[in-house]
Amino acid sequence: MSSPLSLSNWMVSQPNCIVAISRNEPLTSSMFVAKVSSWRRTLAQHSGQRWVVYHSNPYEFLAIIYALWYEHKLPCIPGDDRPATLKRLSHQVDGFIGELPNAIQLEGKSPFATELLYTWQELPPQQIAIELYTSGSSGTPKAIIKTLAQLDNEILSLQSQWPAQVGAVVLSTVSHQHLYGLIFRLLRPFCAAQPIYCDISEYTEDVYNVASALKSFVLVSSPSHISRINTLLDWKMIAKQCVNIFSAAAPLEKADAIRLSSLLNAPLWEIYGSSETGVIAWRNQSEDTNSDLWQLFPSVAFSYDENEQVQVTSSFTEDGMPSVLSDRIDIHSQGRFALKGRLDSIVKIEGKRVSLTAIEALLMAHAWIKACKALVIKRKRSEIAIVLTFNAQGEQALMLKGRKSVINGLREFLSSDLEGIVMPRRWRFVDALPFNPQGKLPLASLQQIVDRPPVLKWPTINSLERVENTLTIQCHIPPEIRYFNGHFDSTPILPGVVQVHWAHKLAKAHFSELNDFYRLEVIKFSQVIQPNETVVIQLTLNTPKQQVSFSFQSEKGIHSSGRICFE
Repeated sequence: MSSPLSLSNWMVSQPNCIVAISRNEPLTSSMFVAKVSSWRRTLAQHSGQRWVVYHSNPYEFLAIIYALWYEHKLPCIPGDDRPATLKRLSHQVDGFIGELPNAIQLEGKSPFATELLYTWQELPPQQIAIELYTSGSSGTPKAIIKTLAQLDNEILSLQSQWPAQVGAVVLSTVSHQHLYGLIFRLLRPFCAAQPIYCDISEYTEDVYNVASALKSFVLVSSPSHISRINTLLDWKMIAKQCVNIFSAAAPLEKADAIRLSSLLNAPLWEIYGSSETGVIAWRNQSEDTNSDLWQLFPSVAFSYDENEQVQVTSSFTEDGMPSVLSDRIDIHSQGRFALKGRLDSIVKIEGKRVSLTAIEALLMAHAWIKACKALVIKRKRSEIAIVLTFNAQGEQALMLKGRKSVINGLREFLSSDLEGIVMPRRWRFVDALPFNPQGKLPLASLQQIVDRPPVLKWPTINSLERVENTLTIQCHIPPEIRYFNGHFDSTPILPGVVQVHWAHKLAKAHFSELNDFYRLEVIKFSQVIQPNETVVIQLTLNTPKQQVSFSFQSEKGIHSSGRICFE
């Protein structure tokens, strides 16, 4: 098909083609029309106008969307189905459709029964097609409006740049719940009569196995998948079947682009754009000598606003109005440019947009945290790191539960709001955030903290037993304990003052009867404690006297002992 149909007139034209392939079964255009008809009949029984749509199957998803359009209802498309996301949207919509809790279900067993009940007319190009939700700078989902005309213009521009090969099945490793996947995996192939493979190819082996059974295919992917491609598979067996490879959501490393392009013997086109702007530019690092530069699409233009920020204008943006980019741009001649990093706190992790500010706000709601800062670090892939300070409650939790347990608890606390792929992976606990004399929090200082191995303040508690007023704690003394640093570097030992400090804090945590610290008595240090030793700390409370006797022991004997007096 040299010129694609538009979304507006597809139901009028109803091309005779295969729309999708599900479990190796072709789903034809007539089946799709019947599916849309069934959904129209179901939706007509509900009066609400705004509906959240989430479905993993692109064929089912698109049928629901079309039914909503023809019933003059608005599809509201979230980027994920996390409970917190749905809870926020629940106050803005009339209901849920698809694979969601309390979603309305398709009524009727025979979708063909209603097909002839509807006369299909061309949809108005200015009709709002979707309300897409993405992360705002505050973390609150930001609604982005797209009309049918905007989507159709973007599809036509892509078709002009890369004419679709009829019959080439579109495989995807990305979801259609985001604009890139929605356009490249679903809407563009749909309008160009290219079959859509319904199951997402989550792993390299999925792509290989599905593609092996196809005569030709297009791969829609992302840097997170492309960088992990399994080179041990026999890609030569399917290389001649690949027509094009597309990648978006984040810049791709040149080595990764060249590797996959070579394995599949196909051009790899990287797409630069955003949910607000649609597609902006493309590049091909596997063939282009100026591979770091991007090329604007012919229908897209750059300009500067009064703040010298780059703004983009195209027929894909709302009302053709300029949209300010959140990236720093270095503009070259002939519509080429280089990306120089982000201007705001919205970052992309493995293709997912996430607000660092929102993550910080979520963590600050936790009962343990006094202050925190989120940042992105780049190792083999980009990851979110957290540098934080605990309040007294958090310090006590860290002492009693240990670093690993505390991190798991914080991750669990974030899990209702964050998908696993954007969950912070590196955690550093500090006494204070590294503000400079000007009151600024330099990124370099935070990165230095993250780059260093984590340091620990407390021993690792293996077991704890309390019998009446005696507490027995078996613990491991890891070499990462901060107090070993600088204390006899060649043969590090645990300072005696630290042992007293630990005994005091453990006593206060477990014996609620104690008042404030007063003084120490009969302190004795008999043997040194070195890294990786297993030590038993014993604390005995004398409530009437407000005293706690302590000892540190191991198989070597008693290391230290004494008495802590409280007021």
